[in-house]
Amino acid sequence: MPTYRRHTDTWTAPEARADARSATAQPAVVIHLPVTYTAFCLQHHHAYLRYAVHRLGEGQAARSCVEGALGELVTMWPKVMGSVRPSAVAWQVLRTWVAAAGDEGEAVSPQPPSLSALQEDTVVLRHDVGLSEAVIASVMGLDEGTVTSHLRYAARVRCRARVTPSDR
Repeated sequence: MPTYRRHTDTWTAPEARADARSATAQPAVVIHLPVTYTAFCLQHHHAYLRYAVHRLGEGQAARSCVEGALGELVTMWPKVMGSVRPSAVAWQVLRTWVAAAGDEGEAVSPQPPSLSALQEDTVVLRHDVGLSEAVIASVMGLDEGTVTSHLRYAARVRCRARVTPSDR
């Protein structure tokens, strides 16, 4: 599987076998990536990894999800950049990878079931990962007002869940 090398603009295929004449193996293929893709990865990688770690726990599964999602994005980068909200497309790709890995292993328990996936993610990114609303909006491809609205709705749902019918 190709690997993304952070802080560079290349993806490198697995190393070719070293032959008897060569002391070191050379990469089979080196692909130079669009500058926009490299910038996107540098801007979002840390938040993506923190989200995946929260959902899946520390370890290789979280890193593999982020690398896989970014690897998938590079294959569809022109389509992503042609979309109205590239970050929203990328977020759905990441969320799909994390959900698939969570199905295979033991994932961290989600928020209350009455929240949508995007609302749940905004709560995780704000309260569990500690990102600001502006950063969440950038990472998820949402308007900052939408992020604020999701967080307020989630807070109301949590308040209602604490109040049981016998408490009224």
